[in-house]
Amino acid sequence: EKKALQAAAAETEEKMKRAQIIVSGLEGERDLWTQQIEYYEGCLHNLVGDGMLASGFLSYTGAFTAEFREDLMKGWTKEVRKQQIPVTRGFDFVDFLVHPTEVRDWENDGLPGDAFSRENGVMVTRGSRWPLMIDPQGQANKWIKKMQRDNNLKVIDPKQPDYIKTIETAVGLGFPVLLQDILEEIDPSIDSVVSKAIIRKGNRSYIKMGDTEVDYNDSFRLFMTTKMANPHYTPETCTKVCLLNFAVKEQGLEEQLLKIVVEKEKPELEEQNEKLILDSAAAEKEKKRLEDEILDLLAKSDDSLLDNVKLVETLQTSKQTQIQIKQQLEQAAKTRHEIAAARDQFRECAKRASILFFVLADLGSIDTMYQFALDSYIVLFQISIKRSAEKIHTDSVAERVNVLNDWHTGSVYSNTCRGLFEKHKLLFSFHMTVR
Repeated sequence: EKKALQAAAAETEEKMKRAQIIVSGLEGERDLWTQQIEYYEGCLHNLVGDGMLASGFLSYTGAFTAEFREDLMKGWTKEVRKQQIPVTRGFDFVDFLVHPTEVRDWENDGLPGDAFSRENGVMVTRGSRWPLMIDPQGQANKWIKKMQRDNNLKVIDPKQPDYIKTIETAVGLGFPVLLQDILEEIDPSIDSVVSKAIIRKGNRSYIKMGDTEVDYNDSFRLFMTTKMANPHYTPETCTKVCLLNFAVKEQGLEEQLLKIVVEKEKPELEEQNEKLILDSAAAEKEKKRLEDEILDLLAKSDDSLLDNVKLVETLQTSKQTQIQIKQQLEQAAKTRHEIAAARDQFRECAKRASILFFVLADLGSIDTMYQFALDSYIVLFQISIKRSAEKIHTDSVAERVNVLNDWHTGSVYSNTCRGLFEKHKLLFSFHMTVR
């Protein structure tokens, strides 16, 4: 009996230790969960209105400019409120459908960081129809290739003789396909794939491609891009796909050019910035994983919490890890602010270079023959950075910015004038001056 009492006392003492660990481990989670409950209650209250705005945005705004999208959203929000349907104040389409860590992954894969591009990213990944992206500068192409690089992406174009066979194989095996450089008419042979004409019989799903029945794998994804800046697709085509405007915007291009100039002028700064972005993304993912794991263990625990050894061990590990992650993210926020301030010293260069590219793009309104590739323009910008540094050396960042701006402006003017008709050169000079 004495031994039994000693064993019971030891077990009780062990349970007390576990209880202390559980209370200590969940103490920090309580405030977080309370905040999340309040947040989700608010989301639930506004779900119908927010869902209406999100579905409208997802279905109808893909081909429009940022300004027109904003006008539509304001009008829809006003109408929804007029019908006394609750809607979140300052509703954000991206935040409603996608977690911030996923958006950060897209940007790491090459999606421009402006709000317009993030909206496009949501429509590509969350839309029920396959995306057809107007992509004259190749921004979407690069992003899709990086985003799907680990999923055995098949990159094809309609000029390849066996591209239909490649699509058939991808549909059956569940591989993603990037169909690039399509024109205004889509091949009728793949119409059933483009329109997602999936036939389901019992447990089988298939698509008819001509006379062939191709088993449909739910992992299959189709991405389409065109280099045409202003294509005219038929209404029938527009109803089958999610038409998206991926033409580069000034803000997005400015961020890309800023990255380039900082890489050249202050490589250690940009390297630190890239590492900070990746480390912060990894920390956020780990933080979310730990939160989800704790909730999962609590929800699935059949025994008493005091008898759940795995929960106790997870809480111990989680608390230590979360303290480290919190410190890491706080330090990252401070460092990010310092890096942003240092990078912003070169922003004037990126802003000027971005404006100049759109000056060139506007020349297409004078004569459709005047077309300028973004890749070529970026090469010219890199050459300007290199040659201006070789010719005129200065230790002052402000002077360096002025030198680079003057050099690149001159390079753009002289290089562009070589390809212009004489009668258009004065107009080009005037447009550069006005912008």
